[in-house]
Amino acid sequence: MSPRITTSEVVNPTLLASLIGMALLDAAQLAEALQALDGWSGDLKAIKRTVELESFPQAIETVDRVAAVAEAMDHHPDIDIRWRTLTFVISTHSEGGVTRKDIDLAELIDAILSFEAADDADGSETAT
Repeated sequence: MSPRITTSEVVNPTLLASLIGMALLDAAQLAEALQALDGWSGDLKAIKRTVELESFPQAIETVDRVAAVAEAMDHHPDIDIRWRTLTFVISTHSEGGVTRKDIDLAELIDAILSFEAADDADGSETAT
């Protein structure tokens, strides 16, 4: 009878985390990812974007769209709502910093914001 081998012996946990997007990004990876994102900043702990929309109802519609995506990903940003200004802060709390999953969510938030800007009749959406 051969000895029993466990999953932890076969798969390196760090490798597994990187395969599912949960490995912490290093400074170079984060810098590269932030360059590709529209209006995002941050550090190894979290990334952040603030955007001002046309109206309060449009801001709430945007939050609803982001919430649907976040639920589907099972990965939820912190969202601050100040009238028509939204601030998104993303990090993987279980890992203690920024992972690929955070970058993926930021890209989806950017897509939602681009949709909102295109849908805005006078194009007044601005990111800060």
